[in-house]
Amino acid sequence: MLVWLACATCAGAAELTPTEVIAKARAALTADPAALAKVRSLQFELTSVDAEGKPAGFTLLEVNAPDQRYQLSLNANRSVEEILATNGNEGWRKSTQTTQIGVLRAEFVSVLRDMASSDLTFFTAPAERQGVVKSAPASEINGRRQVAVEYAYKSGFRIIRHFDAETFRLTATDQPMPDGKTQRQLVTATTVVDGILFTQKEAILIDGKKVAEATYEKVTVNPTLTPGHFIFPTR
Repeated sequence: MLVWLACATCAGAAELTPTEVIAKARAALTADPAALAKVRSLQFELTSVDAEGKPAGFTLLEVNAPDQRYQLSLNANRSVEEILATNGNEGWRKSTQTTQIGVLRAEFVSVLRDMASSDLTFFTAPAERQGVVKSAPASEINGRRQVAVEYAYKSGFRIIRHFDAETFRLTATDQPMPDGKTQRQLVTATTVVDGILFTQKEAILIDGKKVAEATYEKVTVNPTLTPGHFIFPTR
């Protein structure tokens, strides 16, 4: 009888729908749910190191509602600068290694738009015309049981978010890679900014092997972003 009761408890937790899991995960982000709806832009400044702890680079990431995304990446010694951005309608890639501006294909622009939307909506399911969510297989991470939700966007952007089955805080995010491998962003530390819980540190793993660590040195909610970052460059 005791075994049956224990199993029934486990089954009850596993039977949460994606909508219920998302609601609990959003509630775990802030004591004031209205705060999430007020977020219109985000800015992240992060540094990364390789698996051996050696500096690997710096990234400035900005997302602006509804679907603008700007990513500036510098290598370890900051001698190479690359920009990958979309204003929602068109996208481009620019590098200090070349004077040319690479125009992104429409399908890749769609992926960047969905990535921006995903960051700004805090685990919310995509709109019906954008994609779907479904339950993913339950797992265990660092000895703790997880519930998982898969987000599949029509653009091809797909991620699986793992949430702690007790606290419903985000534990890890998995993303399939073009070569068939899986990249995992494993949360190792968090921080609270303007009453909202954000990732502060994460380990990057490829098929379970750690390849890097990222530290979010600064997270800004609703910053005043540089308008030029989302304007298609002329040179």
